[in-house]
Amino acid sequence: MVRKAIFASMLVVSTFANAGPVEDLSGVLNGRVGGSSEDRRSDVKQLGIKIGCKGDTLEASVRITGVTGAQEGDTAAMSVTYSGKYYRQGWDIPCQKVSSNLGGLEEKNVSGTYTFRVTGKAFQKPTITWGQGSNFSEVNDPGHDSNVFAIRAVQNAIASAF
Repeated sequence: MVRKAIFASMLVVSTFANAGPVEDLSGVLNGRVGGSSEDRRSDVKQLGIKIGCKGDTLEASVRITGVTGAQEGDTAAMSVTYSGKYYRQGWDIPCQKVSSNLGGLEEKNVSGTYTFRVTGKAFQKPTITWGQGSNFSEVNDPGHDSNVFAIRAVQNAIASAF
C-alpha cells in the first residue's frame, strides 16, 4: 500500500515536471470565465431637458470549456472552445427596460472556437496575438453582436490568465 502511494506520487511529480508551456497554459485557461458588456443608450431630451433614454445594453458571459495547442518555437498556437450566454436589453423613455414580450430582450446561447497565439521570451511578459472565432452556435454570422461580444468575453477570460 505504501509502495503504491509512493509510486503514484512520483508519477504525479514527474508528469508535472515534464509538462510543457502548452499544457501549463491549457491548465490555466480551462474553466476560466470572462465577460463583455456595452451601454448603447443615449439621452432623450425635449426642449433641452432630459426626459429619458433610448437604446440597448449588451452583455455576454462565457466559460472556456476546452483548450488545445501546439508549441512552435517560442510561440504556443492555442485554440479554446467556449460556451455561454448573450443578452441585449432594449431601453425606452423614460429610461426603463422594454418588456421582453414587446421584443425588448434578446437572449442567445453562444459557443464556438477561438484561436490565438502566445509568444514568450525569457524575462518578458508573454505577448498575446489575438486570432479569430469560428464554429459559432445559435447565430452563425461572425458579425452578429452575440458573437462579437462572446469573442470579447473569451479574450477577457484569456487575458485574465496573464
